[in-house]
Amino acid sequence: MGWPRSFIDEVRRSAEGVRLIGEVVALKKRGNRWVGLCPFHQEKTPSFGVNEDGLWYCFGCSEGGDIFKFFMEYDSLDFAQAVRTIAERSGVTVPEQEAPRRPRTGDQVSRERTMAALEAATIFYQRALASEAGAGAREYLAARGLDSEVMQSFALGYAAEGWDNLERAMAAQGFKPEELEAAGLVKRRGDSAGVYDLLRDRVVFPIRDSRRRPIAFGGRVMGEGEPKYLNTPETRVFHKGRTLYGAGEARDALRQSGYVLLVEGYLDVLACVQYGFANVVAPLGTALTADHAKLLSRQVSKAVVAFDGDEAGRAAAERTVGVFLPAGFQISVLQLPPGQDPDSYLNEHGADGLSGALREATPALGFLVARAGERGDLNSPQGKAQALASLLGFVLRVEDRVERAEWIGRIADALRIERHLVERSFDELRRQPRRAPHEPDESAEAPLPRLAAQLGAVPFAERRLLQALVHSPAWLADIDEIFDRTALRDPRVQAGVAAIEQLLAEFGTPDVVSPQRILEIADTPDLDLLLSRLTAEEDVVALPEARGCALAIRRDELLRQLDELRREIQQAESEGAAQLDELQHRHIALGQQIAELRRREQDFASGPRPGS
Repeated sequence: MGWPRSFIDEVRRSAEGVRLIGEVVALKKRGNRWVGLCPFHQEKTPSFGVNEDGLWYCFGCSEGGDIFKFFMEYDSLDFAQAVRTIAERSGVTVPEQEAPRRPRTGDQVSRERTMAALEAATIFYQRALASEAGAGAREYLAARGLDSEVMQSFALGYAAEGWDNLERAMAAQGFKPEELEAAGLVKRRGDSAGVYDLLRDRVVFPIRDSRRRPIAFGGRVMGEGEPKYLNTPETRVFHKGRTLYGAGEARDALRQSGYVLLVEGYLDVLACVQYGFANVVAPLGTALTADHAKLLSRQVSKAVVAFDGDEAGRAAAERTVGVFLPAGFQISVLQLPPGQDPDSYLNEHGADGLSGALREATPALGFLVARAGERGDLNSPQGKAQALASLLGFVLRVEDRVERAEWIGRIADALRIERHLVERSFDELRRQPRRAPHEPDESAEAPLPRLAAQLGAVPFAERRLLQALVHSPAWLADIDEIFDRTALRDPRVQAGVAAIEQLLAEFGTPDVVSPQRILEIADTPDLDLLLSRLTAEEDVVALPEARGCALAIRRDELLRQLDELRREIQQAESEGAAQLDELQHRHIALGQQIAELRRREQDFASGPRPGS
């Protein structure tokens, strides 16, 4: 962890969660919670809530956590960045140095120096573009149709010819070579004797985060040369798979328009913005990833893919549809004429032309059927079979059952195949342990809805018991008389109950127990998500139900022991082992304990009977 635990705890205690989250989400008081429209997905009815401890949860998208998690998700920050951000907004003094981290490239350079170097480099490149040496770059950008306003808005610059222009200018400002290297601005020479500028004689496009701070750069040659585009490498502040060009600039436009226009390159983004399509972003020379889709799904649920009109662009659009589907997007594909991209199309047809083309964009399934038709004859049995296999691979990535059924019906109509045959083929495909076709790579696999998957793994009785103890920690002594806490299976529940016990022992009163204090003690992954969900539920667990949960947990532990004992008995019988009698006596004793626990559970029938 990048910060001392004492500092993190101080920030957590000092942070006014409702105030901080209320700065970016309009909240209204409702009971003991504040509610508003979720910032992580589109909705018309508020399903997002925050409590006094700063724990938040959305019933619409199943996201939740503590105040640190909120700003990590909202501003795409890592944990250390989120702690610093909240500390600064809460008036907590930030330590001068972070605690040691695990060694990695550039780790000896602080994040603050890296960000400072990137900001200084942005200014250097901008001044170079405005200088006499940048005349050729300005002419190139003007020839591409860009005006000064969009160039200034996106902080375009120029890296002049020469091997050390940037390095010398930055050294004059006090930046060391290792700091520039950690920021990805320079490369070390092969003999390790010094460094040289990475970008040379290129137009420079700053890549910025959600708060429009530079985190990397892309450079484009203006004439012949390879590679045409060159990005600075990934660093501690820049990860291509989680960064989209123009995302920070597009935030407001995405919410206003309700959809994202996804293009392929820097110049496509700039042209779209210049012509009034500000809801545009682009991946950074890589295929769209599941992290990209998740980032966009917090703001919009619709996407139009507008890639180049050549075969490579169409193939990339096909793969991109497969990445958007698990995130629940409604997707269309803008099919541009061969040889054109959004930049050239706008310069030729203008804003009205692109607006018309967007209205005629092809829904994802229609585009995929057309692509399948390009690969085979859809009128032949073999061609239909090949197309069906390809299309069902995409259906596998549709999470919503109703939408999936709609896709199956439309595929049956498009291929003129009886629906029950398509359904049977889909069921067979779903049972096969393989990835869907056109899946770019493992990094593009979209996770299951996060909370549904994680809470589904928490036994019901354990979840309800933890919920009871968070609200009524004084019950812990009563619960401890019923079962051995080693019977708890989920590590989050184990950590939460242990933290409650520690708080009671340390302060001697249940009044000090709160989700916030539990999180200060229990450093367990996703405990914050579990607590945020449990505290968001309005139903209260009564003491009889809590006791019943404890009995159910104990009973399940004994049942597991009974199963293991049966296996031991079977093995002893086959081997003629001497301890067979002892094992059988233990088996009888366990059965009696389980029967007694079931009788005791009946005594607590006044509360809802828990499952497990």
